[in-house]
Amino acid sequence: MIAGIILAAGEGKRINRDKLTLPLGSRMIIDWVLKAAAESRLDKIILVVKPYDYEIIEAGKRYGIAIVSNPDYKEGMSTSIKKALLELEKYKKIEGFCVLLGDQPFITPDTINRLIEIFRKGKKEIVVPCYRGKCGNPVLFDIAWQEDFMGISGDVGGRVLIKTYPEKVKKIEMSDNTILFDIDREEDYSKAKTYLLKKLENRG
Repeated sequence: MIAGIILAAGEGKRINRDKLTLPLGSRMIIDWVLKAAAESRLDKIILVVKPYDYEIIEAGKRYGIAIVSNPDYKEGMSTSIKKALLELEKYKKIEGFCVLLGDQPFITPDTINRLIEIFRKGKKEIVVPCYRGKCGNPVLFDIAWQEDFMGISGDVGGRVLIKTYPEKVKKIEMSDNTILFDIDREEDYSKAKTYLLKKLENRG
C-alpha cells in the first residue's frame, strides 16, 4: 500500500490568511489537491488539519479522506507529518507514503502516479519530481524513513532527509512544471487564478 499525506495545517504566515480555503475557480485551493489525490493510485489518504478547521475537514470528508487533527501545528510542519505517520501505523502493509502540500492546487493524478510507478521499481528510496533540474513536490518516501521523520522537529519536512541522504534520492524528470508551484504569497494566488483561467480558456 502507498499512502498519501496531505499537509493542510500550516498557518499561512506569508499570506496572512487561511489560504487553503480561498476560492480558485469553482472550488477551494485545498479541494484541487484533495481531488488529485483521490483520483490517483494512492491506496490510503490522510489529511492533516488544524483543530476546528471545519471547512477543510468537510472538504476531506467529501472525498472520503481520513482526517487527522494536529493541535501542535504551531510547532511546524514536522508535527503534521509525524501525526500522519502515527495514524498510518494502524494499517498493515504500508510500503511508502507520498507527502503532498495543501497549497499546490495544480498537482495532477498523473504526477502522483508517476512517482508511485518509479517507487515500485526501487528499494527504500526517496522519489523526488524535478522539472529542468529543479526539484519540487510531492515527494514519495519508503516507509523505512518513518523512524527518521519521527526524529525531525520544527518547521521542516522531508527536505532534511533529501539533503542528508542524497545517495538515497531518485530524481524523476517531469514534463509538468506545476510541481514547483505552491501558494505562499498574494502574488502566487494571483498567478494561480491567471493560470487556471488560461487553462480553462484553452480547453474551451
